This record gives sequence, C-alpha cells and structure tokens, in this order.
Amino acid sequence: MGGMDGMDGPVSSRFGQPGDPTSVDRTVDVGLLDSLAFDPSSMHAETGETIRFRVTNTGEVDHEFVLGDEATQGAHAAQMGSDGSMHMDESNLLTVEPGETRSLLWTFAEPGTVLYGCHVPGHYAGGMVGSIMVM
Repeated sequence: MGGMDGMDGPVSSRFGQPGDPTSVDRTVDVGLLDSLAFDPSSMHAETGETIRFRVTNTGEVDHEFVLGDEATQGAHAAQMGSDGSMHMDESNLLTVEPGETRSLLWTFAEPGTVLYGCHVPGHYAGGMVGSIMVM
C-alpha cells in the first residue's frame, strides 16, 4: 500500500518509505498556508517511527506536501511542468486543494534531516519548506 491517498508505486529511499497504516506511532497535523509557510515549520521524529501527516490546506490556492532530502526536493521540482502541473507518481507527496485535508504515512529510516516542501511555482523559492530532524 502506498503512503498517500490514491497514489501508485511506493517510493523507498534512505530517508524512509511509505508507512504501514496498522503501525502508526503518532499523527502530526500540518497546515499549508498561503503566506508560503507550513505550520509547524519544523518537527522531530525517531528513526523507525511511522507518522501519519494529516495535512490541511487552510489557504485559497493549491499547495503540496513533499517529503524528502534535498536531492528528492530538487528532483521533484525538476519534474514539475513549466505550467505548474504536478506529476503525482510518488508516495512521498500530496497535492492539497484549498480547504482539503489529506493524509500521508511515512516511516523514517535513518537519522538526519528530512525536508517537507511545496513546489507549486514560486512557493519553495518563497520559503515554503520545513524540516524534520530524525534522531
């Protein structure tokens, strides 16, 4: 089963893999804000911990929640269409429309920093990125 609503093809990497819905350790609520910010802007996780991210777009424009290291964030940004279309083929991301709440399950594989970002054109460059310190 993939890590996000309605997505095919789970992604696995050194920063983790889609979580098992029967083994969720905790749920973290994340707000997507039109001020190009996440609430919260940072958090902590334990190696091996499975978190259900419950992501709500409180704004009036589409936003993304993309989990990954810097290389993953860069690769996703490159995959975005020049028209801002989002290629939804990864289990480490959500596209969340205004007023919508979606969930993503993720198990963190090793210590380090995992980023979460929004790659709607101009958002990531505008500072819409947060960090998870995995201990």
